Amino acid sequence: MKQSIVYIGIDVAKAHLDVAWAEQSRRFNNDKVGRATLVKWIKQKQSGPVQVICEASGGYEQELLDALAEAALAVSLVQATRVRQYARAAGILAKTDKVDARVLARFGAAMRPEPTSPRSAAQKLLRELESQRRHLSDLLVAEQNRIEQLHDEKLRGLARTLLGTIKKQIARIDARIATVITQDQGLCQKAQKLTGVKGAWESAPLRCCWRRCPSWARSIDGKLPLWRAWLLLIATAAPCVASAPSSQDVVPYAAASTWLHWWPAVAIPSSQTFTGVFAQKTNRTKLLSLPSCENSSSPSIRP
Repeated sequence: MKQSIVYIGIDVAKAHLDVAWAEQSRRFNNDKVGRATLVKWIKQKQSGPVQVICEASGGYEQELLDALAEAALAVSLVQATRVRQYARAAGILAKTDKVDARVLARFGAAMRPEPTSPRSAAQKLLRELESQRRHLSDLLVAEQNRIEQLHDEKLRGLARTLLGTIKKQIARIDARIATVITQDQGLCQKAQKLTGVKGAWESAPLRCCWRRCPSWARSIDGKLPLWRAWLLLIATAAPCVASAPSSQDVVPYAAASTWLHWWPAVAIPSSQTFTGVFAQKTNRTKLLSLPSCENSSSPSIRP
């Protein structure tokens, strides 16, 4: 008979770890000695399969995840929003470290989340590089906005020097990111999946997304045709929507720009329908047009 999994909730803070296991609660220091003591305690009390549930805590949970992975203990990193919504649904309004640990344990028993796969050394480094690059990008934007408010020439010179330093650091990080991806076969394959989608790699949000969460690339397996169709749809609709004379014309303009990219059986009735719409729009535009110079005495019609 298969033994049921026992879920252990751990609330992660900068200085300590609050652990809830069944009716017991304990606190360990969030340092190397404290994490080793926690793993040893779990191993001593373990009589069957266990799974640790914790939530992201600004990076303070990463070393705990590494220690649990080294000890071959299953762990799930869950979203804090999901846990908070579960607590509200269960009527748990109090929020302390000990209560949060118990809520995590109850959340695990109720929702049974899948264990989080441990990251490789290359994935950890890539995530750290991406985090630093994102920080420098935000700093660059802030300094570019700030330099416009400076009137003293010496201060503007210092600001331009700082901007140049930030740009150089971003360029170095980009080069190192490319090196890390090239040297790791798994990351290189995931990068090729995205570069195979026309237009996707030029999108900064997509580039950042898969580098922050390398496992995300697996979700597009077998869906590349859908990605290509979606990107083609956006690429063809955007220029036509931008040329729409008013907000009321956006929908028909977008639909008209995508007729040729849909199945003919759908495109033909759609074209017939929107032909009538464009005719109405054309008549409305004529009615709203200003009077000609030949008939300047007639009153103008306003919408």
